[in-house]
Amino acid sequence: MPKEPTNNSRYKSPSTGDFITCAQYVAEVMCNRMAEKENIGSQAHKFWNLPKWKKHYQHQVVLANRLVKKYSEAAIVKAINSPECKRVYSLRYPALPKIIEKYEKIIKQQTSQSATIRVEETSKPKTRRGYGKKTRLQKLRELDGKEEDQ
Repeated sequence: MPKEPTNNSRYKSPSTGDFITCAQYVAEVMCNRMAEKENIGSQAHKFWNLPKWKKHYQHQVVLANRLVKKYSEAAIVKAINSPECKRVYSLRYPALPKIIEKYEKIIKQQTSQSATIRVEETSKPKTRRGYGKKTRLQKLRELDGKEEDQ
């Protein structure tokens, strides 16, 4: 597992802290939810090597890779971490593709909106003028003939 993010390994593993692929990240999240549901507690370091979790983790990775081929990684991660999928414990959940499609549309809308709206600010911000009496420092600056920089 790489210690630095790469093109494929961009997500940080909840159990080891290393960078992993999207499919591995989603599978770990699903296994953590299953462990919490069964009231086991947090997962052990590299829990996928344990006999109890090995088969379940591998199955979730296969299902996650299928989802990655169909949908964008960002949409999958957003959907999995959304409140709608709070009680989803497996990637075989029948309504999951609809939820991911919903988040994919949201992401596309956000990227299209951010691409069309680009504002360039070239003007300097105006200095704030205070109300009331002038301070001694302001009076001295006026006598010297220098403008206020602040």
